[in-house]
Amino acid sequence: MGFISYSIKFFNLRLNFYETNYSLNAPQKIIHEAKVLLKFLEDIKDEGYQSSYDFINQKTNVITRLNSFILKNNEIPFPMKKFTIKSDLKYKNEQHDLNEYITYLKNQMELYEATSPPEIFYDILNYSRNIFETADLNTAYCFLLRDALLPYLAFNKWNSNCKFEIYPLFISRKYLSFFDDDIYSEIQNIIFDALDSGIKNFYELKIYVKNEIKTKRNFDKLIQSLENLLSEIKQEKIMIIESGYIGTIPMLLSSIDNRIDFKLFSTIPYFYDVYNGKFFTDEFQKMRLFETIQCQDTLFELSSIDGKNINICETENDSVKKFAFSELATWNKLISKK
Repeated sequence: MGFISYSIKFFNLRLNFYETNYSLNAPQKIIHEAKVLLKFLEDIKDEGYQSSYDFINQKTNVITRLNSFILKNNEIPFPMKKFTIKSDLKYKNEQHDLNEYITYLKNQMELYEATSPPEIFYDILNYSRNIFETADLNTAYCFLLRDALLPYLAFNKWNSNCKFEIYPLFISRKYLSFFDDDIYSEIQNIIFDALDSGIKNFYELKIYVKNEIKTKRNFDKLIQSLENLLSEIKQEKIMIIESGYIGTIPMLLSSIDNRIDFKLFSTIPYFYDVYNGKFFTDEFQKMRLFETIQCQDTLFELSSIDGKNINICETENDSVKKFAFSELATWNKLISKK
């Protein structure tokens, strides 16, 4: 079915539900859901998917209908700010081993001057604390870069006695593209097909994704690569940490290793049932703030993989580097407080 087709179906169902049952005096939970859905669509546009935004809106009139529903219930939509960071950034040819580069970043955290933390840092701090305070010794904690760099650095600092096993994993859309350009989209299509089939819980979704992936021959080399990476982890359980919202990579990993569970920062109403207990907050309106922190979004990128060796390269843009290192210093000060 795919994202666009499922979105059209979902929006038509939810809009009809809102308009039929709650023309006025809707519960706060329902109003919040509507505001999240509107913000989600605006974020799609902000990320550059204007054609998807336009097509969904053309088929459902969703923008007008959501705005009308929210306003009739005496609320206003979440602010629609643009968070897009320059897409034309260039990166150096020089490659660095991922673990060596993260050590370098930890040193930079101590050197730069901290500034006043943006509000989103406090949300990420609470997310990170939630993971750390519920950690157990039988679980390895794996942070998907780039989005989960800050939670990884927090967990690493608080884990100074090395009580817990933690790993930075750079398994991303680009990682998947090294094996096949279409794999990331194919996984998402499988997930949306599962939702369309009526799947309502994580166990059923996991089995569905696992069975579908077995039929995809173009996934074989990717799965072998991921299995090699995961084989280094000896704990009984593995917790994957990332920002969200579809959970494409965590679902892929869950389908190939039964030890895996995950914790997203947030998600959208499409996934409230199937990811119940697997996302930290329903405040999806903060997601773009999370994803556009420069030390996570633009400072470095995946450049190559060689077996289990992951290499990255750093941006050439000095102003981005300076700002990113300042963010890291600010984050370091925040996570150092007792």
